[in-house]
Amino acid sequence: MKHGLLRFLCCPSCGADLSLREISADSGEVREGELSCRGCGRTYPVINFVPRFVGTDKYVRNFSFEWLFYRKTQLDSHNKLSDSLDTFKEKTGFSEAELKGRAVLDVGCGTGRFMEIAAGMGAAEVVGVDLSFAVETAVENTRRLPGANVVQADIFNLPFRRESFDLIYSIGVLHHTPSTREAFLKLPPLLAAGGAVSIWVYSDESRFEKIRNRITDFYRFFTCRMPVRLLWLLSHAAVPLYYVKRLGKFGAFMEMILPSSNSPRAEERVLDTFDWYSPRYQFKHTYAEVEGWFREAGLSARRLGFSVSVSGRKNG
Repeated sequence: MKHGLLRFLCCPSCGADLSLREISADSGEVREGELSCRGCGRTYPVINFVPRFVGTDKYVRNFSFEWLFYRKTQLDSHNKLSDSLDTFKEKTGFSEAELKGRAVLDVGCGTGRFMEIAAGMGAAEVVGVDLSFAVETAVENTRRLPGANVVQADIFNLPFRRESFDLIYSIGVLHHTPSTREAFLKLPPLLAAGGAVSIWVYSDESRFEKIRNRITDFYRFFTCRMPVRLLWLLSHAAVPLYYVKRLGKFGAFMEMILPSSNSPRAEERVLDTFDWYSPRYQFKHTYAEVEGWFREAGLSARRLGFSVSVSGRKNG
């Protein structure tokens, strides 16, 4: 934990300021410590550079497994690709000019792949928050970045000061909570005046998506109840299915009845397929529905190019 993170933090129980007791440090960062609330007296540990506002990963155990296993699979810096950069731009709409010098919050940071992108595009401070133990991977991947910090917390009880971030984004995460809408509505109060929030959630727009979603929801009734390692092994079927699905009409039929990742990289096919079938919660939404949440929060709303991606700005 970098000392600058303290200015963003508050007690998630009462909203009061936190004080820091440093136990051990490494390269000027707090490796182990304790945050104490000046109001209600609650304490929160800092363990392995990460402030911990939860003691368990609750309903996201699958993501803890996933991102502790696939630690660098989606990192552009590791793969020498631009996949994460392209995804970030497409699903947030944020430009380098908007990010430069800004304080940014990544909600559901996973391995920190998009934190790396935001920092590389000029953000002065990037805070990643996640409920899962993926925070162990995220801090490993982002500690070297100036101004980058990782926090383990519940989106429904976030430990951040109101109006403390210029930009907020959440890419493919909110629909994995018990309520996508309620999770989203926790974010606008954290925006500074004139700040913007962008989210991408799973789509239920097209006829094809509706059919595919109903089929996979049937499978997911069983798969999300499986032991995670068994489901991970079964997800390896996506590797040969990629080639089967290229066989004309038969391939299209297989795509419909056995949806799986079509990533050109075998490792990512397994990862993405596991990611689709393992979460306890997985809701799908329409543009109209999501735009309604932005209006409810008092934000403007604009559709981005990728379904369903929406960005909105708080009045300055």
